Parts: sequence; C-alpha cells; structure tokens
Amino acid sequence: MLSLKDLSYLAALDEFRHFGKAAAACYVSQPTLSGQLKKLEHQLGVQLLERGSNTVIFTYVGWEIVQRAKTMVLQAREMEELARASIAPLNGRLKLAIIPSLAPYLMAKTGPTINAALPQLKIELYELETQELLRQLKSGDIDVGILVVSQAQAGLRSLSLWQETFWLAVGQNHEWAQKTHVTRVDLEGTELMLLTEGHCLADQAQQLCQLKSQSQAFRGASLETLKYMVSAGNGATLVPQLCMDAWTNHGDDKIAYIPLTTPKQAREISFLARSGSAYWPCVEALHQVMSSVLPEVSQDTHNVPVLI
Repeated sequence: MLSLKDLSYLAALDEFRHFGKAAAACYVSQPTLSGQLKKLEHQLGVQLLERGSNTVIFTYVGWEIVQRAKTMVLQAREMEELARASIAPLNGRLKLAIIPSLAPYLMAKTGPTINAALPQLKIELYELETQELLRQLKSGDIDVGILVVSQAQAGLRSLSLWQETFWLAVGQNHEWAQKTHVTRVDLEGTELMLLTEGHCLADQAQQLCQLKSQSQAFRGASLETLKYMVSAGNGATLVPQLCMDAWTNHGDDKIAYIPLTTPKQAREISFLARSGSAYWPCVEALHQVMSSVLPEVSQDTHNVPVLI
C-alpha cells in the first residue's frame, strides 16, 4: 500500500518546486523527503522526477501521479476535518480568507458579534486576492473564503451573504460634492482613481459602471491610498459601502459620498467552501451572525457581480 505521508511529500514538492522548502513545509529534513520520494519511485516502479537538473521537473508519469496524490492528500485531510467537526462543528480552528477590498471593513463590522456568538470558533484570518484565494481554497490551504462570486466554481459550494452597494467618493471641493446622486451616464468620460490591476474591486467597479481604460486617472495599491488622494482634493473614486461606513465613522469630513443610481450598483458577497467540506456548519453559523449586523439590502439594488 502507498504511504499517504509519502504522497504528501510529493504534493508539497509540486507546490514549492524546491526540495528544501517542501521539506520545511512537511516538517522533515531534506534528506528524509528525498529518501522517501526515492522509496516511492521504487515502490511504483517508475521515475517521478528528472535527474541532473537544478530545478524540480516531473516526468510525464510523475506529473500524472502527483495530480492524483494531491487529490488523495486533500481527501484524507477532509476526512480528518469531518471527524473533528462531527464532534463539535463550531469548536476549533477555521482558516478564513477574505478579499482585501472587503476584509478589514467586514471584520470590523461583524467581528465583535462573531466573537460573542461563536466564542469557541478560532478564526485564522487571511487577506487574499481572488485568484490566490480560489487556488488555496481548492488546494485545501484555507477552509472558507468570502469573496465576489459570479459563476459556479467546480468542486466548490457557495452561499450568498450580502449585496454591497457602491458609492462615488469625492473631495468636499469637488464640482460634484453637492450632487444627490450620480448615474452611469454622468461617469462616462470621467477620470476616476481605481485600485491597481489584480484587485478584483477595480475590475468590478470598471465593469459595473462601464468605465473605459482612459477613464482611470490614478491606480492605488489600497483603498486607504485612494481615501487620502480624494480627501486631498485629487479626484474621485468608487468605494463599496462598508468601506464608506468605516471612513465616515472615523470622522473624515473632507469626503462627500454620492450614491450611484438608475439602477443602484452593487456586488454580491458570498461564502465559498469545498463541496465536501466539513466546515459547512461554520459557514452557516457565520452567515447567520454576519447577516444580523450587515445593513439591509435596498429593494432597487441592481446586482452585477464580477469575478476576475
């Protein structure tokens, strides 16, 4: 019988493509990892890795086997999780990842309520951009994600949490500061400051409001960067509701917030977990707790979620 531990070494080597890093991740020495992989090759009767190269290169059959090894290791981990969760589903550790444009504002809004309602649930929080979040969720490195989901993901199960509206943020001296609302038509040709490429919020804002690339006046690394640019009178940007609430609560009176209407623009925030995950009771519990403190969704909100 194949050793699950040996298969986990093989999966780690595929992930890190470096013997030393793979060994460290498996908490063994590099000679131990190398020796166990040679034993695995002998047991299977095939060569898994090309020899004489400074980089880790799998043979064709090695690549095929490592894909199956990763699946087996993940399934074994889920069996252990299922056993633990069946005893006390809301006790223990949960690795939760949230996209950067949402994480600090959502947890500031819901964190105290979560701690009070689920005191035995120890959440390890990660801030990951969409593509990396999906990769780590599928590989089993995290347990649950909260992000913008536009379409079904193979092997993953979703639960809608909330529709978050967008607002236009401008400086108090901006020509639009006294407007009661802004439409898509108003924004055509307007230069806006957005997040840098790779942040899903930038793509969501651009598509929701049908902005063109030439309408981007500045690319910021974070929403906080955009906040300081706007408060200094350097232009306008689009911000999601929880971000706006946080900025308002901190007493920043240099920014005016204008609703986007006809129709209102929003993104759908959802939980995402593996289809066979033992953590689904945690997802349902978090959904109930977070929903109790998030603002009610307006009936005229137009939901156009985008996942990049």
